[in-house]
Amino acid sequence: MSSSFDTALDIYVDAALALHFPALPADAAERVKAQFARIALLAAPVLAYPVDTHDEPAPVYRP
Repeated sequence: MSSSFDTALDIYVDAALALHFPALPADAAERVKAQFARIALLAAPVLAYPVDTHDEPAPVYRP
């Protein structure tokens, strides 16, 4: 991950935690930031997959 991405992620998580969980301890906030970084790593290959306007969405699964 790039440092600008890490900075943006830190800013986003800090703002979200201040809004939703203002009393969250600093150690818990660091764990939330670490989890968001893991999620970003997992999502990166999916978001990097090329999709154009002619691709069709997957059908909806109905059991």
